[in-house]
Amino acid sequence: MRIVQISDLHIGEKGDDSPVGVKMLANVVKTIAHINQLDPQPDLVVINGNITSNGTIEASMNAREVLDALNCPYKLVPGPNDERQTLFGAFADKATANEVGGVLSYLVEGFPMRLIGLDSLGHHGVGGRVCPKRLNWLNTHLSSDTSVPTIIFTHHVPMKIGAAAADADGFDNGENLGAVVAQYSNINRILCGHINLATHTAWQGTIVTSAPSMGMPSGLEEGEAPAPAYHLHQMGEHGDLVTRTVFVE
Repeated sequence: MRIVQISDLHIGEKGDDSPVGVKMLANVVKTIAHINQLDPQPDLVVINGNITSNGTIEASMNAREVLDALNCPYKLVPGPNDERQTLFGAFADKATANEVGGVLSYLVEGFPMRLIGLDSLGHHGVGGRVCPKRLNWLNTHLSSDTSVPTIIFTHHVPMKIGAAAADADGFDNGENLGAVVAQYSNINRILCGHINLATHTAWQGTIVTSAPSMGMPSGLEEGEAPAPAYHLHQMGEHGDLVTRTVFVE
């Protein structure tokens, strides 16, 4: 199984002629073209939130039109720049709201690996939070099969990673999420976005991997933001996940 991971696309409304809007849209379009040329094609593209720049229905519908150029299936979770229900309205078949208050957490099945999309939006601000109801929902589904290799994909990195801005945003109850994760040795990876920086961190018996930048600065670069990039994850014969970062020039 091959999975592409991208995040923080910041797609604006049609006609957004701001310098950031123009740059980010061009980067996304270029990245999609690059992914479409992969051989073999990915089984799935996972998008870790901040799909839009401002959460409006116009930006969400524009993002839908842009992302539908992908040749392979894709799934997504929201980021703080997105408006949860607006995003769901545009991408209902790409992110299924569950019974926990309409949050965008759901299972992706039918692949050799089970994927769990986990909505990490808090009530206020840009930081992460997974409420007790979401934690219980996650625990229930993890406990239903403790042998199948599993990936959790979410927006926020659940621990501090040494980037001042991201660490300041925080994750209100990361330790509670960690307590759930630590119970399951079959969680191969947690895929995140938010920080615009490719990192891989051992945490609670698994590895947390954040997506590289699509052109937004992380605050750790010298000079301009890097070229857009994505992760390509490939499942090995024993369920392990091999990851490489692909830069789009």
